[in-house]
Amino acid sequence: MRELYKIFIILTAIFIFWPVLYGSLEALRRIPGNPTLQAVIGTIVFGLLAYATYEENSEKEDVTAF
Repeated sequence: MRELYKIFIILTAIFIFWPVLYGSLEALRRIPGNPTLQAVIGTIVFGLLAYATYEENSEKEDVTAF
């Protein structure tokens, strides 16, 4: 599950900057549709998947300040 979480975080980060990438790379401009809408939907979908696959350690570490 940890690997899936990392993949979803990377995909979320890519979709946050999707309009910039879409405008910069000629190959991506061939993808039909609105890049802003694609960015919003991609960020929501992959962000929710990252949230769903996040596993918090059940063991709590003792943190002390010196």
